[in-house]
Amino acid sequence: MASCLKSMQLFVIVMFAGLLCGTPFGCSKSNQPSIVPVGGQVMVNSKPASNTIITFADTEKGFAAIATIAADGSYQIKSQYGNGVPPGEYLVSVSPPSTRDELDQTIPLPPGTATIPQKYHAPQTSKLKADVKAGETTYDFNLD
Repeated sequence: MASCLKSMQLFVIVMFAGLLCGTPFGCSKSNQPSIVPVGGQVMVNSKPASNTIITFADTEKGFAAIATIAADGSYQIKSQYGNGVPPGEYLVSVSPPSTRDELDQTIPLPPGTATIPQKYHAPQTSKLKADVKAGETTYDFNLD
């Protein structure tokens, strides 16, 4: 009787643990891809590209992540997956923050915003690329 009770208790514990994990006999892995931390520095004519936006776009997967570039030109990409992006080939663009509000009214740029040449504003024309791989986390860009 005692061994039957212990077996029943073990069965209940295993089933309860399975319910917490979402499967009857073990935890399933999430569908979240692995990510690589990505950061670096962006300079324009050897000066920091401060108060601007950098975008990493994977056009094949329809995925993009952005970061605000700090006063010293540094950035750290954050995406829906956390601090970084999944490995892959990315087209990179650098642009000033939005200059239009929700009513399409012009708003002034923040003080200290770097002037970014127009060709870098869109990933299709910037010609900037990053091949993000595990182990490589720094991507610096010097815009002319």
